[in-house]
Formats: sequence, C-alpha cells, structure tokens
Amino acid sequence: MTTISNTPFFAGTLFHGGLKVPTFWAVRADRSAVVACANIASARAIAEGRAPNKVEKPTSYTYNCKAFVSPSGQYYVNIFAGSQVVRMDVANAGTARHYAKHGVDSDLACSTYLSNLSR
Repeated sequence: MTTISNTPFFAGTLFHGGLKVPTFWAVRADRSAVVACANIASARAIAEGRAPNKVEKPTSYTYNCKAFVSPSGQYYVNIFAGSQVVRMDVANAGTARHYAKHGVDSDLACSTYLSNLSR
C-alpha cells in the first residue's frame, strides 16, 4: 500500500533556494519516515520501496593480522586481539594479503574464535 499526500494539511509547498516547489509527501514503505518529494514519480518510488533509504551503517572494528603460509601450502592469517592470537585459514594468497592490508572484521574474527574453541 502506498501513502502519498498533497493536501494543505502537510503544507503543500517547499521552499528550496528561494523557489516555490510543489511538494508531495510520501511515507516510506517500511513506515520509518515521511519524506517531502518534488514530483509524483519520486513520491511513488519512495512509497513503493524502490528508492534507496540512505541510512548509514554503523562502522565496525577491524583487527590487525599478519599473513602466513604453512609448509603444506595452506594460507592463513593470525589475528591479534589483545593478548589472544587467533588463526584463521583463508582460501588463497590474495585473500591473505587483503586481510593483512585491511584487517579482519570483528564479526568474522569472533566467529573464527568461536569455531577454534570448539575444536
């Protein structure tokens, strides 16, 4: 169900840079916000959920790590989390280099640590 309004109840005009722009009001598909739109097409896109909702994702912490290769040829990284060192096997040298350069996301490091505990 789409909810779009152009009634005077919602103050039907929006002043943008001194110009009077007709305003349509649309309720997002997930009912999270009421958005002012300049035209009916953008109002429909927002109301139907086709327009992106610019919500910033919270940043996550990354752990430093160092890449290694075992004598058998298996690539892995050691994740340094305080006094803990967690070994995480990776697919190839490129993946190991990526983690060594950018770090390992906290969610991935946590799941690796938990899987190492169960061994």
